[in-house]
Amino acid sequence: MTSINPNRPTPTFQPTTSTVPASRPASAPQTQVPPTQAPASQAATERNRDTFSPGAALRPTGRARVTTQGDNFVLEAQGQVGNRGSTPRGGVPTRLGPVSAGGSFGLQGSLRVEVPRQAATDAIRNGELPNPAAPETWPVGTRARAEVQGQAGFNVGLRAGPGRLGERLGLSTSYDRTQTQRYEVQRTSEDTVRATVTSQGRQQDATNIRGLEGRQDQRLGNTQSADFNIRTQEGRAAYDAFMRTGQLPRENGPGVSNVQRTDSLDQNREGRVLGQRVATSERHTTLGADGAGEQTVRQTDRNVAGSTQSTEMQVGADGNGRARTAINDSVVATTTTRPGQPAETSYELTFTDPNAAAIARGAFSNDDAAASNTAPFSVRLNEQQARALVERTMGQGLQGGQQALDRAFRTLSTGGQQTFATTLYNSTVDTRNPNAPRRALESSPAEAPAQPRPPAETAPMS
Repeated sequence: MTSINPNRPTPTFQPTTSTVPASRPASAPQTQVPPTQAPASQAATERNRDTFSPGAALRPTGRARVTTQGDNFVLEAQGQVGNRGSTPRGGVPTRLGPVSAGGSFGLQGSLRVEVPRQAATDAIRNGELPNPAAPETWPVGTRARAEVQGQAGFNVGLRAGPGRLGERLGLSTSYDRTQTQRYEVQRTSEDTVRATVTSQGRQQDATNIRGLEGRQDQRLGNTQSADFNIRTQEGRAAYDAFMRTGQLPRENGPGVSNVQRTDSLDQNREGRVLGQRVATSERHTTLGADGAGEQTVRQTDRNVAGSTQSTEMQVGADGNGRARTAINDSVVATTTTRPGQPAETSYELTFTDPNAAAIARGAFSNDDAAASNTAPFSVRLNEQQARALVERTMGQGLQGGQQALDRAFRTLSTGGQQTFATTLYNSTVDTRNPNAPRRALESSPAEAPAQPRPPAETAPMS
């Protein structure tokens, strides 16, 4: 099964290219080619141009259906094409057994334009779509959205015998993918046009070999937006470039503001044996960036044991960053990064369960009486202390890096706070000499609470 599976989110953004099938709406008028350009060069330019541009998608040929919805006139147009095929029911007999196969593809597109009723012209009322190449002619509040969705899939199966059991014990594979590309343009004021590009893809695949089955469902999304000041030369040039190419600016600049970008990836996997689910995992990743260079990464994943880990990382335009990783309900890792310096990571362990708090308090103290205190307990560890704790509880051989530490703490804390605390306490006891004094785990001093500022001195009134 194919997948996108980053081990840890990184605030690096790559350009996203359209994967919409080639059968697309009619393209926008081309700019005039200079007479000096050779015919062969002109043909190559035409072949390389992306025909699914906003200019083309937002102004198809013909007239649209017009309806009234609330305070808006709504113009809509759509079309679709597709096909499917499969082997006869029961499959095709072969020397290995009955083989079944099928496949399908489809393409559909739609356009929706909303125009404030009071500002609608007679041409718009008669179904003529506004010209996206002349946004200054659009009434303020006009919104246009063009969308194209493509689908393709196949499945192949080899039965091991009759009935449902024969199907499960056979060999099979399936794949289905949908891709949606959406352009939205809105005139938000006399000076500003906001453009948004959204790309959404979904891939589902499964493979079954002799009753052992793996399934995967992935959703990949990307949204970009920017505001263009069409009253300025730079803003209008940037808008025209977007109309031709479909690519939005990646940072703020003259005539361009409020640049935003968000990428997301949802992954769901499960394993089955003879149709019964035995393992699952989920992961959700979101990456965001703005035109000022600020970047944010959020990731959450859950496994079949119910263990969860979520990370939020922020990186500024100056390169300074901070990440917070919450592991289950008892561990939080904080990492600070600065340009040209190694990352600094600390861990905080928190036990709110009374019994777990008492046991954990005893693990970090040589005084056995500490284990009688059942109040909530928290302890801070630097990276060296965290590594020493993991090696004492799980054995030597821990790999370097924060990822290895995070995985170790996730394993230790999966069974709940009491199991986690008991494991910590047991690591302080010498199993070869139980009567020997315990060796408590090391920790860092707790951060002192912030002291209130003294009141500012005031000059006596004269």
